[in-house]
Amino acid sequence: MRIHTELTLAEFKELLRSGENHFSNIEVIESGELHDYNLDEVVFEECILTLDFSSSTFRKAKVIDSNIKTCIFANANLSNAEFINNSIEHCIFSHADITGITFVQNSRYSSECTLQDLMELVKE
Repeated sequence: MRIHTELTLAEFKELLRSGENHFSNIEVIESGELHDYNLDEVVFEECILTLDFSSSTFRKAKVIDSNIKTCIFANANLSNAEFINNSIEHCIFSHADITGITFVQNSRYSSECTLQDLMELVKE
């Protein structure tokens, strides 16, 4: 993964507010909260994120080839989203809506994390 752009949390939020919804090769260099954000159809490709997305919506979003370790998706709507080939160590998915999610080739602690594993994480 080659990061081309580093963003502060404030810069990232401003891009979201301005309507940007496709992010490639970015790293948000600060942890922080994005509670209740509408991130429907957002695309993250080869990104590094350590953010709290609790209660946000990610309907039809795509998270691909990214490092989302420690992200929090508690109570988030991930319906019909695609999570493909991501590193998800320490992610929290408790009570997330994963209806229709595509969840393949994701790893957690150096092991593949399957859709069945995700279903267990949602229950936590």
